[in-house]
Amino acid sequence: MQALHIKFLTVSVFALLLGLLTACGNPENSSNDGIEVSQAPEGSQEISLTQVQFNTMNMEWGSPVKGDFSTEINVQGTVKVPVEGMREISAYFGGYVSDLKLVEGEVVRRGQVLFNLENPDFIKLQQDYLETTSQLTYLKSEFERQKTLFGEQISAQKNFLKAEADYQGSLARSQSLKKQLGLININADQLTPDNIRSKVPVFSPINGFVEDVFAIPGQFLPASGKALTLLNKDHLHIELILFEKDASRIHVGQKVLFTQPDQPTNEFLAKIHVVGQSVNEQRQITVHADLEDESEGKRLVPGMFVQARVQLDPQVSWALPEDALVELNGKYFVLVQKAKTDQGYQLTQVKVTPGARTRTMIAIEPVEGLDETSVVLVKGGFNLL
Repeated sequence: MQALHIKFLTVSVFALLLGLLTACGNPENSSNDGIEVSQAPEGSQEISLTQVQFNTMNMEWGSPVKGDFSTEINVQGTVKVPVEGMREISAYFGGYVSDLKLVEGEVVRRGQVLFNLENPDFIKLQQDYLETTSQLTYLKSEFERQKTLFGEQISAQKNFLKAEADYQGSLARSQSLKKQLGLININADQLTPDNIRSKVPVFSPINGFVEDVFAIPGQFLPASGKALTLLNKDHLHIELILFEKDASRIHVGQKVLFTQPDQPTNEFLAKIHVVGQSVNEQRQITVHADLEDESEGKRLVPGMFVQARVQLDPQVSWALPEDALVELNGKYFVLVQKAKTDQGYQLTQVKVTPGARTRTMIAIEPVEGLDETSVVLVKGGFNLL
């Protein structure tokens, strides 16, 4: 009997200690003053929000606004130089390259001597021109004399025709040689036997920079052989590749925002000026866009890749800050203030369909009862769902 009493006493003490430990761990007696979020029962669209919760979570109210919003198509592109800004420097006549000191990337100016070409044939060309032009005065005089004699029926017609043929033939040869000399940058009008030369300069036809160098000093550059390529960056454009499914939504005048892959925050603005009219084998079309501010082209390098967003035609839509939309199980909701109570606010979930986005706003499809008079939780709503 005494053993039973001792056993009962031991159990009672253990139960008492356990009760005290449980009481100490009860949240109602804890001094923890963290904020609890009360969730609505499953299936309910009503949510209670206290003023303490609102202040502690730095929540904010806002209202839908109306504005122009454009859907965007994300595409990739390349910085290009239009064909009028490209020049391939070659030779009309073959010759040995000399005085070539250019390197890739070097700036050149229109009219600058790029290099010289040397060839004994240039001497022969100048000689032929001078000899031909020196005979023209005599041939012209003889032609006019035979013409007068033939008109007075003193000389035979064949003499007149021969004089005419000789003169016209030499005149044509002289003009031909003059044009050929112009192709190698020799001014025929200033050519005399004293200034015949074997070396002729090759000038830059544009302002720009050297893209590639293919010739070296001492090399024989054949006729039409490529010596240099030049580029002019004064006018750059963006070449975009779009898929066939988007072709019908693209037209001239639409805006394009693009960035360099390594500088996503440095944005450029362009405008579409040419849309390709055929689809290639990869079911793609090519679109060309010009920079709105061509001075920004100095920060771009031809051939670099860009990430671009083509802005489609804008439409008037309601919009909210992007943080106002809360995603739940693949659906989007906003929390609208329905009533203000002594403890805080009564909110209701409203399902919305997001549309076009800007940097801070997102368009939503019209919802009955949601307009500029609605008070929406635009910050912190994700804590309540």
